[in-house]
Amino acid sequence: MNLNDFQVNGLNPSIVGGTGNTAVKYFPRRQFMAGSTFNTQSNAPSASNAYGQLVVPGLNELNGQLFSAAAAGTIGNDTGDPSGTFDVTIYANTGSVTSPNYVVMATTGIFAPVVPGTQSWAIKMTLEGDSASGLCGGSYSAYVNGVAQGTPPTATAVLSGINFGAAIPFGLVVGVKFGTSDASNTASLYQFTIGSEF
Repeated sequence: MNLNDFQVNGLNPSIVGGTGNTAVKYFPRRQFMAGSTFNTQSNAPSASNAYGQLVVPGLNELNGQLFSAAAAGTIGNDTGDPSGTFDVTIYANTGSVTSPNYVVMATTGIFAPVVPGTQSWAIKMTLEGDSASGLCGGSYSAYVNGVAQGTPPTATAVLSGINFGAAIPFGLVVGVKFGTSDASNTASLYQFTIGSEF
């Protein structure tokens, strides 16, 4: 069952890319993307804020429960930069929206695109935590072009100090790191959801 959704899909993806530094570029919610009628991309997740993060349901809905988080999308053909690399990562924010503390939870690892062409990627995490221990962790599987990366399942980081009774136990964001700065860099997010496991 879907518990929270980033409101993206194959027809309406969130997109990042282009030139600039090679730091993480975080996918914005569509209402925060540049040119929208709601807001500008300056209010999208960044290293200094977590605006638009996908919130893990609180108020004890997931206290002591297994739940999942999944993200999927594509990396563009990168024709102008055939030697470039990419990695896609899901981060947990255990800080606040205005002062985030990002923890790497799951990643595709670094991969080189096939030029020309568009590559698919996907990450799925299974997590469990409870307020009594304050811990939350689990495992994940990552795929590039339908091929499992590494030997899944891989352990996630274990978060501490998590209160599932709070309104926002923690948030999740997805970021892409481009190996080089190039105008042809592009990545799309088609899915980013939190769901119950059974």
